[in-house]
Amino acid sequence: MKIAIFGSTGLLGKALAEKYKENELKLFSRTEIDNKQKFVIDYMNIENELENFFDNWKPDIIINTIAIVDLKYCEENLKEAKYVNSIIAESLAKVAKKYNAYFIHISTDHFFSDSLKYHNENASVKILNNYAETKFEAEKKVLQEYKKSLIVRTNILGFRYSKKKSFFEWLLFALENKEEISLFNDFVTSPISVNLLSNILLLCKKSNLSGIYNISSSEAIDKYSFGYKVAKRFNLSFENVKMRKTIQSDIKRAITLGLDVSKIEKALNIKMPTIDETIESLYREYKKGKE
Repeated sequence: MKIAIFGSTGLLGKALAEKYKENELKLFSRTEIDNKQKFVIDYMNIENELENFFDNWKPDIIINTIAIVDLKYCEENLKEAKYVNSIIAESLAKVAKKYNAYFIHISTDHFFSDSLKYHNENASVKILNNYAETKFEAEKKVLQEYKKSLIVRTNILGFRYSKKKSFFEWLLFALENKEEISLFNDFVTSPISVNLLSNILLLCKKSNLSGIYNISSSEAIDKYSFGYKVAKRFNLSFENVKMRKTIQSDIKRAITLGLDVSKIEKALNIKMPTIDETIESLYREYKKGKE
């Protein structure tokens, strides 16, 4: 199978490239890496540039993981955030439609801040910041352009393996080094490891799913409780971790991000992973990296 991955140097893009390495891959990013499968591309001229690749190499799947996720940066650079988070997604949807490829767009869960613990795909969206605005706009533009697209709302965890640590790497490093940190007890998500998500995306292609789907763990958990579970599974002390509540600054943040996964479970006839199973997946990856 021919798979094109955009944002291949990011947390999810790297994981997808590793998981799908037995397939025929083309990996696209803005930064150059010494890899025969990776290509530097000008995202400002993406549709024209991709003709050079796809006219003779028609992908079966195009996956867009490109995003600016830094909330503060999005607030201060709305034009760039809109281009990266929304316009590029729309352009890739056009490309996928042109080449009749299955298009997967990775969205977000930053749409909810209410009294609900779980949100299905039809739940009311509350836009609190530029990041959420640009990601929600992308969902609409992608489906308007190419109705066969799959929009994935999710919250991912994994190892970035770079100077900039992912949230999970930061948490694990702090626990291992007994650093004093604080974790929110009122910021709720339904996280899934990038490895588990990678497997599910191929099942979506096999079933030819389209539209918006929540793909995450089957449970919602606050950051403090999640940290405790991680410490327990990795056999690390939790005594230096303090509990705190979120403080809303000038940048408003959605804090009840739990996702209802019943739609994807029914569509694929599978059970989505629990929080413990997600942590176990991360633990196995960690151990494998130590070998």
